[in-house]
Order: sequence, then structure tokens, then C-alpha cells
Amino acid sequence: MTVLDIHDDFATVVDGVEPITLKRRDSAATIAIAAAWRFASRTSEAEAGGGHVAQRDVVWQFAWDAANDLPRLGDTLLDATGGCFNILAVESLRAASRLRCTTRNLSLVVPWNDRVEVQQAIIEDTGGGPEITGWTTIRAALPARIQPHQLDVDNTTSPAAATATYRIVLGEQLDLAADTRFVDALGNVYQLIEYTQAERIDALPVATVVNLPDEASY
Repeated sequence: MTVLDIHDDFATVVDGVEPITLKRRDSAATIAIAAAWRFASRTSEAEAGGGHVAQRDVVWQFAWDAANDLPRLGDTLLDATGGCFNILAVESLRAASRLRCTTRNLSLVVPWNDRVEVQQAIIEDTGGGPEITGWTTIRAALPARIQPHQLDVDNTTSPAAATATYRIVLGEQLDLAADTRFVDALGNVYQLIEYTQAERIDALPVATVVNLPDEASY
């Protein structure tokens, strides 16, 4: 009688397998996985706003060599087409000889010109104390999605004054400071007031900003 070895025979008993690569988080180390199966795949909106921020959730199954440390949360799986999937959950099947990994790919579905330049203030003491004397670009042409977030109305003034805030969904994680600003393709300038989701593996980072109609005011 032939006994099925799920580790050695996984590629022959499951249709539609493909090679992928496991990349360790914060490391250049990789592990080649010869045969992985996309058990389930679902694409949905990751950030409310017209479908411009998409998430693709894929559940993978594959045989695993017990000599290697198990995949960890935040590791990534890379497919043959360049897709990069953050590992959100790891489940051992059949005494860890086979794994099921729930993963997520995040992307911005935006036109080429929907990008921002990220700038950091140059602060110098010119004799009257520290002041902003210029700006330096820390990231040019960063894919981003700028969308309205909130409008605060002050009815104590006449006429009433309004302050609009926006959310900028960024295509990658950045280290930002309080004196960071963003400039869009039309030259509009946005001052950073909050930065969230910077280290999450299941969502893209978001900068909450206010538009500066008069650049000289900041």
C-alpha cells in the first residue's frame, strides 16, 4: 500500500501550486517554497474613499521543513509576479509539516500624478532663536491618496471660519517628524498634524494634514 507523505507529495496532489519566497521581517534572509497553493483570495477596499486603496487577502497553504523556524507575523511572502503579502496569521497543520498563512497585500489604485513630495523643515538659529529657513526633500514622488477627512466650522467669527483636514494615505512607511509637510503635484502644501498606522502590517500609514493656502504662514 502506498502511503502519502503530504510534505514530499504536496505539489503532486494539489492543483494550481506556484513557487513563492518567504522573506523574514527586518532581515535579508529568505526561504524558497517550491509549491504553494492559493487556498483563498479576496480583494476589497482597505480605506473608505472611492476604492483607491485596495487590500488583497490571500490564504496560502504549503509544506514546511521542520528544520526551519516557522514564519512569523510581519514576514512576507513574495509570489513570482512581484506581489508582496504581509503575513497576518500562521496556522500549523498536520504537526507543522504543512502551514496555512493568512496574508495581505496593500496597494494604492491611483493615477501617476497622485503623488506627493515629502519635505522636512530646515531649522536654524539666525540670531533670534530657531526658525524655519528652508525645506529639504526626504521623499520625492511618493504614491499617495489625498482625500477630504473633516471640516471644522467656527461660528464664533463673522463670517464663520472653516478648517478642512485631509487624510493622505501613503504608499509606504516613513519616519516623520512634527515639522514635516507634503506638496502635491499641483503645488498645494499640507502641514502634518497627525501620523497613524505607521508600523501596522495590515494597513497603510496615514497622515492627517491641513492645507496651507498661504505657504508663508508656516
